[in-house]
Amino acid sequence: MFIKMEIEGKEQFLKDTYPLKIRYAGAKSPYVKQVDQINNNKKGNPRQLIPVEGIWANQFVTDYSLTVEYLLLSVEEIVTPEAYQMMIALIEMAPQVYLISKKTMQQISESGNPAGMISVCEFPKRSLNQLALGPNSLIVVMDGLEIPGNVGTITRSADGTDVDAIIITNRKTRLTHPKFIRSSQGSCFKVPIVEATYDDVSEWLMKRNYQIVLTDTDGAAPYYEPEYSGNVAIVMGSERHGISREWYNQPYQAVKIPMFGDCDSLNVGIAATVILYEATLKRKGFLKRR
Repeated sequence: MFIKMEIEGKEQFLKDTYPLKIRYAGAKSPYVKQVDQINNNKKGNPRQLIPVEGIWANQFVTDYSLTVEYLLLSVEEIVTPEAYQMMIALIEMAPQVYLISKKTMQQISESGNPAGMISVCEFPKRSLNQLALGPNSLIVVMDGLEIPGNVGTITRSADGTDVDAIIITNRKTRLTHPKFIRSSQGSCFKVPIVEATYDDVSEWLMKRNYQIVLTDTDGAAPYYEPEYSGNVAIVMGSERHGISREWYNQPYQAVKIPMFGDCDSLNVGIAATVILYEATLKRKGFLKRR
């Protein structure tokens, strides 16, 4: 019934159903401007708010019970049963809902296909001490990665390989970047992610007896040589600068992916995926090299 209503009827239905939540917002509304500012990194974002667009991405918002700050809706674009169901779910989660025009929605959309909804949520924040990991855990450390798409790809691969946590040191890209959220395919809401300094991370790993594996094109061993058993932290560095030198000031094993062409290395997202699957398949007993 809702889907077949005219715009005015849809808006009235929502106002009648959720009288304390529904408000109107124009293109100059601070809520609309905030989404544009976050997407384009125009201002500071100390609370790490993230705009989540469309049905598919917002499914992760509901699945992982993210904190929704507010919801922007263009009811003109709610035209499928799936969109309607997601809209209702998000309205239930949001303390405030602002109705905006289709034109305004398209102007602030980063994906170009928001399906009439943008929820503004808090990115899940964690500290090292909040990581409740068992005695046989696998961690990925991303050190100084600069491209949000690569960070998202590694996060997606971490989810696919059952990695227990991601730690980011020497951060060069923001976790609220739309390309990170999109390229992670929503896995950034599932896999615990912590930002910390090298000193704090190094101390934390050493106290918990982690084997540190550095990925290095000059590494002494091929990536398939280690057994990756016990507590393991795999450190990935940026494509331009590699891993920070301070990581080499402690016990570690450096591994490399053999290259048989003219290029000396793979894209860091691909390299991480190769090594993570090697580690996980061995840890789960699906792969034996000897």
